[in-house]
Amino acid sequence: MAPNSRDDPGTRSALIQAGLDLFGRHGFEASSIRQIAQTAGVNSAGIAYHFGGKGGLREACAQAVAETIRQRLLDGGATQPVAADLQPDVALEAILTTVTRATAFIVRSPESEAIARFVVREMMEPSPAFEILYGGLVGPVHGHLCRLWAAATGLDAESERTRIGVFAMIGQLLYFRLARPAVTRRMGWEGIGEAEAEAIACSIRAAVAATILSARGEDP
Repeated sequence: MAPNSRDDPGTRSALIQAGLDLFGRHGFEASSIRQIAQTAGVNSAGIAYHFGGKGGLREACAQAVAETIRQRLLDGGATQPVAADLQPDVALEAILTTVTRATAFIVRSPESEAIARFVVREMMEPSPAFEILYGGLVGPVHGHLCRLWAAATGLDAESERTRIGVFAMIGQLLYFRLARPAVTRRMGWEGIGEAEAEAIACSIRAAVAATILSARGEDP
């Protein structure tokens, strides 16, 4: 029997967390199996046992990221169909609620730092894990938000304007994670707590609402 039981979810979770952190900080090639195992506090044989090797661990990390973000950003993690008769203001409110939920996770959750590093590296240097992120996260979540955006604006869900608008909204959210040191220093904040997160969310909600109302031909 291998030193780590396949039925031990703690071992698997510890290896995924260590992989997320080290792959994000140092890259795949520079993160050794021994270093990952030491960070996770398990025997290095556990990586091969649970994931088939370091590549399998990277793909498991991508899957974990996709599942976590779907759960945190979408209610229950499911991308429910958007009703064809969904009222524009109801769709707008759903988008703004997602902004609030996403801001709280991205700027306040401790786990978001390792996730952001891992995702950015995959975006900059795509590997097989990128396909998992795209298929399990970018495609479903972006697509769902595009459908809500279409319901809120009257535009086509797959129009260039809609897709770029949703990417722009996501970009605003990510900036406050990726540029956190610059943000806190410029704002004079000790950190980002509940009040600071709400201030960020309020600003992004206002910008998103203005963009959507403008697309409708209404005054923001």
